[in-house]
Amino acid sequence: MNDVGHQSSFRYDPFSVEAMRDPYRFYPTLREEFPAYFIPEYDTYVFSRYADVWDGFMDGEHFSEAERQLFSREDLLVHHRGNPPQPVLDPMGMFLFLDPPLHTGFRRALAPPFTKPNVGKLAEQITTLVRDRLAELLPRGRFDLNTDFGSYVSAAATSTILGFPISDAERLVSLVNRMVAREGDKPGGTPDGVVARNEVMDYLISAVAARRAGRSAENGIIDPLITADLIGRPLTDPEVAIDLLSILVGGSETVPKVLAGGILALWKQPDQLAQVLADPVAAAAPLYEESLRYCAPAQWFGRTVKKRHELGGVTLEPGQRVILLIAAANRDPREFDAPESFIWNREHRRMLSFGVGPHFCIGAHLARLEGQIMVRELLSAAPRFTLEPEAGDWAVSEFQVGWTKLPIRID
Repeated sequence: MNDVGHQSSFRYDPFSVEAMRDPYRFYPTLREEFPAYFIPEYDTYVFSRYADVWDGFMDGEHFSEAERQLFSREDLLVHHRGNPPQPVLDPMGMFLFLDPPLHTGFRRALAPPFTKPNVGKLAEQITTLVRDRLAELLPRGRFDLNTDFGSYVSAAATSTILGFPISDAERLVSLVNRMVAREGDKPGGTPDGVVARNEVMDYLISAVAARRAGRSAENGIIDPLITADLIGRPLTDPEVAIDLLSILVGGSETVPKVLAGGILALWKQPDQLAQVLADPVAAAAPLYEESLRYCAPAQWFGRTVKKRHELGGVTLEPGQRVILLIAAANRDPREFDAPESFIWNREHRRMLSFGVGPHFCIGAHLARLEGQIMVRELLSAAPRFTLEPEAGDWAVSEFQVGWTKLPIRID
């Protein structure tokens, strides 16, 4: 079975122009014919069925993130077998690229602001933020659902939980968007993305330095990273800043794409839209949950094999990489009825879009709260609207796709 995938006329490469433009076209064939698809050029297996992706995320014994969660094409072109690389701790990168128990220590230190009860305390503040933003946008008659609304709100909410001024949110999200953008159909970052990343890091390092010197207020995220003994020595300001960057990017880049994609999918189905508009308050939670399944922009995450292991009917060797296709799994008919259909009140048994297991997204509760409030308030305040996808922009990327711009006209 190991050779079936690459002997077929079917070809899949997440870094190809075709897959970057429209990855969803490949997923049915991968799931049904090549659930463990081998790419010999990368010595990498791609898993697309829900059960295999779930098991890969949950299995910290056989899979490591110490190498990273996202592989570049250049990474995969360098094959290695044997023990996977150990995490670099001097200087230390993002805490995301650590395995337990080191990763567990970081999550424990960072967890309090992100728990469901503490996030819930932000509901009133985020609601006010959303209503104020809509009060500014709706009189225009036309605005962008992502950049003007979703990105603004999510960046402001993330800035709040990070302890940054809301007035800095628009600048920060603009830098993040530049940082993750792709140039045309080319995978990987851009020169402008490097400039933007450096500017974001300068901002974050300054914030850490100010807190360490006592020039800013107590901070529930920066303080533990400064004071906790997480790797046997104090973290430097840049090391703290790189963890803040991971939270900032995750919090400001994903939610707007889910919002835009979900509202568009709903708008395309007038019967479902009418059901939601009958009670937007009650509909907000299930609607946003289905948007997470159907529109979550992250296509995949990677792992490195730690021990010889069988997954999806193939044997994986230590040192090999695997790609776990979340977006393909989220449309697996083995897990969902009519998976290619957007059903606003679908009952979800379990959720992959935030990951599962030790690296479950630390900001999941905040992301859900933001999304639900934005959906509820938008549809309550503007029940009649027209979307203009032909005037929008769809991100072309090997990793995160979705609507970066989606104009909405208030009817």
